[in-house]
Amino acid sequence: MDKLRVKLTMRLSNLLATIKSADCIHKTAIVLSIALIPLTAHTATNQNRFQTYVIHTYGGDALLPAVRQQLNASRHSGTVATYQDKLILRTTPANYQAVQQLLTQIDRQPQALTVSVRVGNDSSTQNNNQQGQVVITNRGIRGAASINQQNSHQQSNSLYQVQTLSGSAASIGTGTLWSLTQNYYPTVSTYPRSPGQIIIQQQVLLPTTKGISVTPKLLPNGQVEVKLSQVEETLIRSNSSYNRQSVSNNRIQGQSLNSTLIVPRGQWVNIGQISQGSQNQRTSGSSYGVTNNYNSVPISLLVQ
Repeated sequence: MDKLRVKLTMRLSNLLATIKSADCIHKTAIVLSIALIPLTAHTATNQNRFQTYVIHTYGGDALLPAVRQQLNASRHSGTVATYQDKLILRTTPANYQAVQQLLTQIDRQPQALTVSVRVGNDSSTQNNNQQGQVVITNRGIRGAASINQQNSHQQSNSLYQVQTLSGSAASIGTGTLWSLTQNYYPTVSTYPRSPGQIIIQQQVLLPTTKGISVTPKLLPNGQVEVKLSQVEETLIRSNSSYNRQSVSNNRIQGQSLNSTLIVPRGQWVNIGQISQGSQNQRTSGSSYGVTNNYNSVPISLLVQ
């Protein structure tokens, strides 16, 4: 009988322990479920909170339209500005990730481009001299004539070459300062002064410039957009040996070009030409002469 009572007591104790354990598990599950609700809400709030991001880029201002379009298409939008080559982004973490994916596709390191500009000079001169003589005597009329023709042709060119990154400006050139003797006192200006000339006592310094300034930009289709400025100045001296150093008998001859164009890469393209021609006639007694002068300045561009 006593053994039976002991067994019943042990079973009752185990049953009570089981009930208490189940009740504890139930309460714990309720507490965990309550705690998960604010944690999920807190995570969602962080995803929608605006933060400031600084992104280093190659494109800078050129990326603004694409990034703004990406932000405006999102639910929470955002703002973007540039500082130097950096994007200053104010948006949500989700939008930041989307902008980062966009930049990996469109913001690439710019390629190096080599721009070459060739300025030619093709000059030709033709002299035609005719001389005739008519003699009338008792025996009749006699005549004699001579024709003399002289031709000269001269070619030269200047080549400018500079390397830069796509979208970045570059320039290259040379300058010369010519020293000429002034025939007049510095206080008395009886001739028009050339722009940029410098007068030191009786010496006049005239600067001349030759060079180019370019901004090439590689386009998605493989062609290149080029903004080009080119200038070439030359001092033209007097033919007289006595007056070669006189300011009033010398002049600066200049040629310049400013253009924006799209050219294929790796090909020479003729982008401009200056042509000049003149004719001089001479008559003296029985002689007659004609001189024809022709000058051509072709300008070509190559981007590699």
